Amino acid sequence: MSGSFPVFDGVLQHAIGCLTPLRALDVGAGAGKYGHLLAAVAPACQRSAIERDPACVQQHGLESLYHRVWVGDTAAWLAQAQPEVFDLVLIGQCLEQNLKSAGLDLLQALVHRCAWLVVVAAEHAAPVVIDQVAQAPNLSVWTERDLNWHDLWAWDHCRSTTLLVLRGLLPSPLSLAQLVDAINAADVPLRHFDGVTPVRPARLRLVEQRRELDYRPL
Repeated sequence: MSGSFPVFDGVLQHAIGCLTPLRALDVGAGAGKYGHLLAAVAPACQRSAIERDPACVQQHGLESLYHRVWVGDTAAWLAQAQPEVFDLVLIGQCLEQNLKSAGLDLLQALVHRCAWLVVVAAEHAAPVVIDQVAQAPNLSVWTERDLNWHDLWAWDHCRSTTLLVLRGLLPSPLSLAQLVDAINAADVPLRHFDGVTPVRPARLRLVEQRRELDYRPL
């Protein structure tokens, strides 16, 4: 899907401004919305993308927006890629287009490769037609309840859309609690599907499952 709901776009913009990533990966780049956001908010960031649809890459000029574009699916990328690491990985409304087992495999692989992993997922949506082509229905549903395997994350939910912010295993100068506090204190507005009408301010909930966390950078 080349488009995605704008509900949490303001939160993503604010989070990128707080994190100032130098290396970022956009999984399922689509029309390049997050690439444009990274270019505007963190211009020094080295932007990489994964997009499985070659027509989408050409139509939206992704090779000029990102410094590197992998054309193919994430499983093939993980199988061949060198052990690349990122300050930030973004997955915008495409995780639900995969079976839950494949999505969990991807998330658990990516937390080892990044400091931050941010997912925007739509729990349900009406059938979508893009460029006169009916898009395939979603294959899975994602909520915060799917993250009980992880130790540190935050989430919010609005307009059938869920935002998941996972603290990866690589170092970051900012803690998850600090990022959550910064976003909540800023009263970042969540938007209706039109991208304009405000719904309410973002209110991320922090989930910290205390285990033996001394081994990892918080």
